[in-house]
Amino acid sequence: MSLNARMHDRIAARKFSSALGEGIRLAGLSAAVVLGLTIASVVPAGAQAQMQAQAPGQAGDQSGAQPGREEPAGAVDHPVLLELYTAQGCASCPPADEMMLDLASREDVIALALHVDYWDYIGWTDTFASRDNTERQQRYARRYGHSTIYTPQVVINGLQILEGFRVMEVMDTIATQRERMAEVELELVRNDGALEIRAEPTENAAPQIAMASRRSAISGMATNSVVGTLSMSRRAQADRAESADDTAGEVAADAAGAAPESAASAAAAAPQSETPRASTGITRAGTGPFLLQLIRYRPVETVDIHAGENAGRTMRYANIVTSWEPLGSWDMMTPLRFTVDLPGDEPAVVIIQEAGQGEIVAAARLR
Repeated sequence: MSLNARMHDRIAARKFSSALGEGIRLAGLSAAVVLGLTIASVVPAGAQAQMQAQAPGQAGDQSGAQPGREEPAGAVDHPVLLELYTAQGCASCPPADEMMLDLASREDVIALALHVDYWDYIGWTDTFASRDNTERQQRYARRYGHSTIYTPQVVINGLQILEGFRVMEVMDTIATQRERMAEVELELVRNDGALEIRAEPTENAAPQIAMASRRSAISGMATNSVVGTLSMSRRAQADRAESADDTAGEVAADAAGAAPESAASAAAAAPQSETPRASTGITRAGTGPFLLQLIRYRPVETVDIHAGENAGRTMRYANIVTSWEPLGSWDMMTPLRFTVDLPGDEPAVVIIQEAGQGEIVAAARLR
């Protein structure tokens, strides 16, 4: 049974169970009648879905994206951005990697796989790993006060951090994030080897006051129990008390042995797109409350793993990030117009993220 089918059965069962319980409470039905209703409710998943679609009063539930059904291109204006931190040498990662194969076909989610390099030492060098991916994961840990990083780890809209192997919890969080109001209208157009980016704040945009810390205290951000962890240095734990925008502190994974690097220097060292053809409302990266970023990825790759914890397995990976470039900063006060060269045929994703690697307020994709 596919992931989408399992999700559908779970949602249908939850709604049916809730409605049945309420009916029993109001009607005071006898145990025998309850047993009969329960037996009658055991029907195939397809029949449950049809009953749910035809039930009166459920019209509101039909407006959202339905599990197992891909929405038409362009129908989803405000997709959820999901980052999966994974590694070919991590024995706990295959369920999350399989989840990515399902998410890759959805239009309401932009799922990106960022392969990290800190498990390379245990016997298998990840062919997609990047030190930049590891450092991005470390910056999330510092922002949210976590003392460890691990795989598989999921970050949703830059806000919620989950264990990647808990697939149903990830799906529930995606559904919750889909309900939030959009703060930015973001549009991408490919035109003669260039990418045109247009963004405008909506009426739901937060007031532009103290933007650097507007969401720095996120409720419910407890440290996860983790699988495959790397403790960060004492320096990193001390740095987490600093402002989210003060990115001069250095975060490093003890076992990874990486050279420390601040978020600001990471942005400066990252490969930059060629000089934009036209721009309005955008400034140099690191000078405003929001950072405009361009991501490229490979849709799918197959890898034979010959050593390490996953030795002997042939794995398929989806949406493998190949580059993550800062384009510039935006204050969200005026419309943004930006055109940049877009070589090659890899899909492109553009995100607008709160400075200090905070909330992702908008994301869009061109496949």
